[in-house]
Amino acid sequence: MNKNKKLLMLPIAIVFTIIVLTASPLFALASDDDEGYVPRLTAPDSSIPYYSTELNWYHQTGTPMPNCVAYAYGRIYEMNGEKPLIPGGNAGEWYGMNQRGGYYPYGQEPKVGAVACWSRHVAIVEKVNKDGSVTISESHWGGTYFDVRTYQDMSSHFGQTFYGYIYTYNHGMTTQFRNKLINAKKETNTQYKQNTNVAPSDVGEFSITNLDREAQSDSTDNLLDRLFS
Repeated sequence: MNKNKKLLMLPIAIVFTIIVLTASPLFALASDDDEGYVPRLTAPDSSIPYYSTELNWYHQTGTPMPNCVAYAYGRIYEMNGEKPLIPGGNAGEWYGMNQRGGYYPYGQEPKVGAVACWSRHVAIVEKVNKDGSVTISESHWGGTYFDVRTYQDMSSHFGQTFYGYIYTYNHGMTTQFRNKLINAKKETNTQYKQNTNVAPSDVGEFSITNLDREAQSDSTDNLLDRLFS
């Protein structure tokens, strides 16, 4: 390979490496300063599809809110715009199910958009505060429909055992598109680039093709149609 070709390949390889690392579940964990995250600090309307029989698995199976898992399921759906990967189960099972199934990254550090898991409860991390405290939103089986609480010590929640966090927030990237980027082969990475035969000012540092944009937005477009029709 001559010198000119090597120089041409270098920026493409750098861009591809950056986008794959950004898309990877290991690097796509939500953070407390994530500008794209919109916290939910008020109760969701029961007509919102994510929390109703239209899209919520728990609502469909007869266990709607007030119910911590029904709320967490709907909140994940709402923040990501796609169906949660965790396939049902009760609150105490979520952390172990996720570990065994490999659905989302998990750990002990609080991140916005993560599911906080206890032995009999789950909640959503809405804020990680500068003093180290964590603000969560939640619902309670047979009790309060929705509330927001702030904890310094997550293990103190109703005296339950705290398991950890499931990092469910994906920064708005659909699972389908994320997997496409992760599994892309180096020799075919040009499918993710715009045509370079245009003025540099007309394109950003990285952009997906129109075909990819349509594939990425299919799931969210349908949901938006339901929300605003």
